[in-house]
Amino acid sequence: MSKPIRIVIAGDSHGDQYDPEAVAALLEYCDDYFKPDLKVHLGDAFDLRGLRAGAKDVEARESLKEDVRCGLALLKAYRPQVYLLGNHERRLWDATDNIGSGDLADYYQGVKDGIMREVRKAGVKKVLPYHADQGVYEVGKVAMAHGYAHGKDAVMKQGSHFAQRGGAFVCGHIHRLEMVALEKWQGGAAFSAGCLCRKDMAYSSHRLGSSRWGSGFIAGLIDGDNFKLWMVHKLGKSGKWVAQTDFKLLKASQWEA
Repeated sequence: MSKPIRIVIAGDSHGDQYDPEAVAALLEYCDDYFKPDLKVHLGDAFDLRGLRAGAKDVEARESLKEDVRCGLALLKAYRPQVYLLGNHERRLWDATDNIGSGDLADYYQGVKDGIMREVRKAGVKKVLPYHADQGVYEVGKVAMAHGYAHGKDAVMKQGSHFAQRGGAFVCGHIHRLEMVALEKWQGGAAFSAGCLCRKDMAYSSHRLGSSRWGSGFIAGLIDGDNFKLWMVHKLGKSGKWVAQTDFKLLKASQWEA
């Protein structure tokens, strides 16, 4: 690698449901150690739980103000150049498009316009929709998207679909820290980037799947078709984080007996 691009890929911060420790680790890693050239937010920067299908009465009546404030505060602190909308942002986009006309429609449109205006001020240059075709961002042979699959094989399934030959795919959405080697011609790998949100969010704390969530994000180096990605994550419940800040290329000349 000659002049590799340093990249950090993080997401699933969920507005006012963010984990202060995870966000602090992300900002410390970016600002004090790795200093990436490119930062990507994988989506779900806002929770918008009151807009989800099946939201309870209390949630449905809840103001979006604090959720939006926290989501924007994180984006302004992290300052990603690329923002890939997630299914939680899609709730607001759908509400804006489908509610018709009236005061509520104007309110949702105003929230959406305000978010996009502040996102641009935060340094975001590219925003992609939550869309299984148009929502994929690529740098060299590394593809990224919020994520569109659930279940134990979600990372493998999406990696097999999106990764180029010999490339990688990075997703959020499922909140797990995971890496799988793809059964693909010329190889490939797929990563789930973990999450920056709390694990005890009210509507998910009772779900067994939340026990698989991991606090963390993905970092790496990309040089054309060459790349190296790794996980930066919390070590169990210790409160300690492990982070790789650089790497060394070995000469690796052939050994003979």
